[in-house]
Amino acid sequence: MNMNEEKLLWLLKEARAKSGLPLDFWADVTEGLDYKSLEILVGKSSIFPKYMNSSGKL
Repeated sequence: MNMNEEKLLWLLKEARAKSGLPLDFWADVTEGLDYKSLEILVGKSSIFPKYMNSSGKL
């Protein structure tokens, strides 16, 4: 694993910790983003709901 991949993985894990959403979700959502955009999204990841319900009902 090179340095860029390690940084990317660290950011994805940070987003997972802040949001409670799975790492797979973050990998899919951030695919193709440049590093700076990914950093911004991770910084805002806590605004994502911890539990998403497809029906919108609790």
